Parts: sequence; structure tokens; C-alpha cells
Amino acid sequence: MATKTIVIEQIYNDIRNKILTNEFAPGSKLSENSLSNDYNCSRTPVREAIKRLEQDGFVMVLPHSGSYVKEMTIAEYQYLAEIRSYLESLAFRLNCEKKTDIQPFADILDKMDECDMVNDVLTFSNLHFQFHLAMVEASGNETLYTTFRRLNLNSNSLLFYQQLTEKGKLSTQEEHRKILSFLADQDMVKGERFMFAHLWRKRNKFKKHRDSE
Repeated sequence: MATKTIVIEQIYNDIRNKILTNEFAPGSKLSENSLSNDYNCSRTPVREAIKRLEQDGFVMVLPHSGSYVKEMTIAEYQYLAEIRSYLESLAFRLNCEKKTDIQPFADILDKMDECDMVNDVLTFSNLHFQFHLAMVEASGNETLYTTFRRLNLNSNSLLFYQQLTEKGKLSTQEEHRKILSFLADQDMVKGERFMFAHLWRKRNKFKKHRDSE
């Protein structure tokens, strides 16, 4: 049983990574037969891995059709941005209460500074997700952390950064460091307000895109 669980975990992680790196593009079909051949296993662990991917929002299973990499709509991106604005503002407040050390967050930002927006878009995107995830995790609220993880933000954050310029990166990083400055000063009111505005602007970009369609 333990061996089977490990195999499922390995298949899950591999397919998930291929979705995140666009090797399995949105809308593409995931064939259980082909995947079982690729992983040299029966269809059962592949089916279990796909079931997990469906639960985590990466895959859509259609009756009598098969499993497909989920395609996110602009409306869904907007809804996610709205939810995370409130979740991460709460995380900021809780971190102020805990007097959380900002150094681990600053270390992530330093790595983001080293990325260029020609060759390192995916790296920047992953680090950006880690920055926000680390702040939510540091809040100490397990329900908040679990809810945030279920949004699968790392699977859709590339939508912003595929066209982000070096100038845009610098602006984003400036805002991130301002968030840390508020946290270091334990300025709960201004910091929470700034965090919300930082994230809500992303929501407005999605809404503007929808309104223009």
C-alpha cells in the first residue's frame, strides 16, 4: 500500500509540474493509457493521480469523454483575485500580531530581483507565489493556509508575468518591499490597506479585460 501511494504521489507531482510549465497545455487531453505506458504502471495509479489533480483544480474530468487540463476563464481569475485579496490582508494582520520576522520574506524578494523577464519568467512567477504563500503560512492560521493553498495560485500566476516587463517587475518588487516595511513597523492598519490595494489592482486588470470583451 505504501509503495502504491508513493507511485501515485510521483505521478501526481510529475503531471502537475508539466501542467505548470505548460508541457501539458490547457485544454489538452490526458490519456490514461498513454500515461500508464509513460510511467510503466497500470492505469489504477494514473487514475488516482488524475482524481487528485481534479480535486486540486488542475484537471477537468468530463463523463464519456476523458480528462483534460483545466482552462481557466478570465472570470475565474477575477474571482480568485478577489478572494486572495481578503485572505492575504488577513494574513498580514495576523503576522503583525505575531511580530513575524520579515527576513525569510526578504530573502525571497532578493532572489526575485535576480530574475530577468526574458529568460526567468517562470522562476520569477514561482518565487512570487512562494513569497505570498510564506506570508500566509507564517500567519499561523492553519485554516487560512489550507484555504489559500486550495486556490492553486501557482498554477495561474503566469497569466500576469508572461508579459511583465523589467519595469513592471521593479514596480512589483517595490510594492513587495513596502509591504515588508509595514510589517517590520507592525503598522497593521496601513499595511493591511496597502496589501489589499496591491492585490485588488490585479483583480481590476481581470475585470477590465472582461469588460472589454
